[in-house]
Amino acid sequence: MKKLLALSLLLGMVSGAMTAALAAAPKQTQRMVFRNFAVEGQSVQGALQGPWEWAGPVTVKGSGFTLTCDSLKMWLTPDGREAERVEASGNIRIAGRYVAGDKTEWDVKGRAEAASYERKAGQGVLKGSVSFEARNLSTGAVVSAAAEKLTFDVKSKRFRFERGERPVRMEWQEPEPQAGAGEAPADEPQGESAK
Repeated sequence: MKKLLALSLLLGMVSGAMTAALAAAPKQTQRMVFRNFAVEGQSVQGALQGPWEWAGPVTVKGSGFTLTCDSLKMWLTPDGREAERVEASGNIRIAGRYVAGDKTEWDVKGRAEAASYERKAGQGVLKGSVSFEARNLSTGAVVSAAAEKLTFDVKSKRFRFERGERPVRMEWQEPEPQAGAGEAPADEPQGESAK
């Protein structure tokens, strides 16, 4: 009887230690790689024909962009190599590089409550308290916008901002001028200090 009690106590302690170790272990992320992008999240589920659903945090990395969100749902093309449709929700953050029609490069960042992408329409959409910022990599100029909806057309590479009945708020900020070689900074008087 004492041996059975000791064995039961030992098994209980081992079971408790294993449960604690599993709870303390970092969660494994699930990653799927497609033709032009990869999706990573805490969990993924779905049927072969889709849709696939990731629970977060979720990260999508593609050619020149990264999107993070709380959850993501994706329908694949028939060959299973590209996204036909995507819906993302919760704490949307997007960052990447945008090359304008004149070859100007911009560092782009955006936030929203929800995001979607439709391959056939060729459009990505951010919705709900959208904030957007783009920094010109050659001049340092910054353009920012606040809207309820931002639509990006993949083919034309054009942005469209909407804010219901209220006007879209946009700001353009020129970079601070740099003091040239041999010039005194603008906030210091010239003359006496140069002697």
